[in-house]
Amino acid sequence: MKRQINLVKEFIKMLLIIALLTIIGKANAQVLPDYTAFPKASVGLQLGTQGFGIQGSESFLRFLNARVGFSTTADLSFQYNNRTVQLDRTSVYAIVDWQPLYGRTDWFARKWFVSTGVSYYFSNTVYRQGIGSLPDYYIYMSKFRPYIGTGLGNIRISDNLGLRTDFGWFIPTSAATSTYQNKADKVSTGMRGLLPGLNAGATIYIKF
Repeated sequence: MKRQINLVKEFIKMLLIIALLTIIGKANAQVLPDYTAFPKASVGLQLGTQGFGIQGSESFLRFLNARVGFSTTADLSFQYNNRTVQLDRTSVYAIVDWQPLYGRTDWFARKWFVSTGVSYYFSNTVYRQGIGSLPDYYIYMSKFRPYIGTGLGNIRISDNLGLRTDFGWFIPTSAATSTYQNKADKVSTGMRGLLPGLNAGATIYIKF
């Protein structure tokens, strides 16, 4: 947990430096038209299926946007079938967004984007409490994952605040493993195999 907190602190410092440099360097820059799906630059807080985290963005060529972020579940624990389940998931990622309908003025065209990118998980583990003859066990999942997704961006909350939504999938590049028999199958097949990489979330950000 201390390592995760230190990583968050360092990432916050980096984003603040980027934001400061962006404000100084772009103070006199022309504001992008309202029909772009991206703010010129932003720093925000994200909450979703990957946990909570921090995300920074910078748009370029008006219809393209770059994002970097950090997310963690902070060792989230919950009860399932009267047994403890704990998620230990901490990652960094880089994503490029493209607005296919840039230039059109209808609401959906001004907000919709598609995304691709990569992520690296410092940890990506599920702990499951045992019962009876079944011991406690861990499931270890793929750490390096490409990303594909879509979303809606630049949704106005106020003059300085915006909202971005994401829906996509961090694709595993290796099979899950387990410390007990074939329990890795629980997160590798069917719909359960999609859930660990699911990215459904929202980011509230400050525009620059």
